Amino acid sequence: MKRKITNKIIKKSKLFLLLLLCSTASSVMATIHTVNAGSYYYSPSAITINQGDTVKWINDGGTHDVNAAINSQTSMFFNNPVSFLSSANSTVGGVIYTHIFTVPGTYNYDCSIGSHAALGMVGSITVNTTSNSIYDIVSNSNDHTTLKAAIDACTLDVVLSDPGSLTLFAPTDAAFNLLGLGTVTALLNDIPQLTDILKHHVVGNSVMSGMLSNNLVVPTLNGDVTVTISGASVFIESGNGTIAQVTGADIVADNGVVHVIDAVLLPAPPNSIYDIVSNSTDHTTLKAAIDACALDGTLSGAGPFTLFAPTDAAFNLLPAGTVTALLADIPQLTDILKHHVVGDSVLSTMLSNNLVVPTLNGDVLVTINSMSEVFIDNGQVIVADLIADNGVVHVIDAVLLPATTSVGNISSDFQAKYLYSLNIIGEKVKKSAKNQILFDIYSNGSVVKRFSR
Repeated sequence: MKRKITNKIIKKSKLFLLLLLCSTASSVMATIHTVNAGSYYYSPSAITINQGDTVKWINDGGTHDVNAAINSQTSMFFNNPVSFLSSANSTVGGVIYTHIFTVPGTYNYDCSIGSHAALGMVGSITVNTTSNSIYDIVSNSNDHTTLKAAIDACTLDVVLSDPGSLTLFAPTDAAFNLLGLGTVTALLNDIPQLTDILKHHVVGNSVMSGMLSNNLVVPTLNGDVTVTISGASVFIESGNGTIAQVTGADIVADNGVVHVIDAVLLPAPPNSIYDIVSNSTDHTTLKAAIDACALDGTLSGAGPFTLFAPTDAAFNLLPAGTVTALLADIPQLTDILKHHVVGDSVLSTMLSNNLVVPTLNGDVLVTINSMSEVFIDNGQVIVADLIADNGVVHVIDAVLLPATTSVGNISSDFQAKYLYSLNIIGEKVKKSAKNQILFDIYSNGSVVKRFSR
């Protein structure tokens, strides 16, 4: 059973990831700088280094120290970001002192032995702040040039550089090459799709190796990924089923952590209500109607919505010429389509007999007969609960008409003779029947829906 992030630690995976951490961390080395000390100099006397770098002072001859605490000439504190004072050293070629500069700023120092400082044995070190964001880690990696280019193209460099707490599953150049010839070029020309793919690699929290366990579901900025642990190997499965192995774990950044992977994680394809309709071979007329009324954006949006989706066969039951006439009358077609949409997600388990459901254009009535067949007004539900990202679709076998709509008025201009009335389950009833939804049938094939009070 898949589950959301917990703090449970699987010892085997933690040990494996710790080994990965050691191997990746050893490849990221700070710079070591050398300063020579002699009579009466430090050479170079002024250097600029980066935060995390190391400085070694080597004795060229004589007795010297490295004093970054109190100025030997003024007896005043140097007020350096960090104070330090080495022991005296007289070994030619020996290391007088070694210091790792973890705090940025300007450091002044001298030799406190005798009058060495007064004779010019002084120095300074400027320590620059080094950024180590997730974006910096990617930018400084020789194995992630394609990922960097993709991040830059989608202007996600700022997000991955900003303070915060993120996790990046970082596919290598070799991983991108596995997508096939021309794929990367095509993606760089389709920024929205590329952005969706990159966001599927980013978690809005810092997920260290110790938090990973088998079958763990991790929500990314664009869908979930699933962790699988097999022996000493850790895999990340993407939304569309792509599986990537973690080849480098816990590369810690100022704003989160990076895990290197050997495949590009592809999100699951979109599955909105509009996508379900578009991908159905039985709903080509409904799709054409939705497109004509520019409701595709709404039914692709956040929702939630419920769509009662009449099939092509349902539209064909309308009098000849009705669909063509409706496609030429967008306001009326829009009203009809909105009568099929509920502004909430209504699953089949929420339906009950005689339930009145408000659509975006009037109410529909749910009827459930003795054989458990479900009707929405005059349309039977033939497929229920097609779950979308933004709601649910129920397939029906008839077009639902708002109370103010007559298909006869849409498809024919001449007067038609009233024939009979049907109730919601198709039984003939008197035209004067009260307190129910009726469908009046006319000689020209038109149907008028009304609620008789």
